Amino acid sequence: MHNRKRAILIRFYVTPEELQMLEQKQAECRMTSREAMIRKLLLEGSILTLDIPEIRELSANLGRCAARLNQIAKRVNITGRLYENDLKETKSSLNEMTEMIRRIYQQLTEIKT
Repeated sequence: MHNRKRAILIRFYVTPEELQMLEQKQAECRMTSREAMIRKLLLEGSILTLDIPEIRELSANLGRCAARLNQIAKRVNITGRLYENDLKETKSSLNEMTEMIRRIYQQLTEIKT
């Protein structure tokens, strides 16, 4: 316990209704730790949960692009050649990701807190 970042324990009681509200808020926030959720609410005043499918899609696309670039690098190291089709596919992927980022940015600017 000596090396804990948070060494002070706070305990408090809630009504069944308050517990239900806490559990509902925790489910909405998708936070697994009730302690972390309560601390965040206390210190920051609110929890912003973003559900933007484009972010998941962008993450998957980034993974595919990285794998593709790795394959291209291996092929260039083996053959000494860079193929035009590889460049076209990579450029197309980068353009898709740029468009996704633009859409995500647009959605984020529309958020009202």
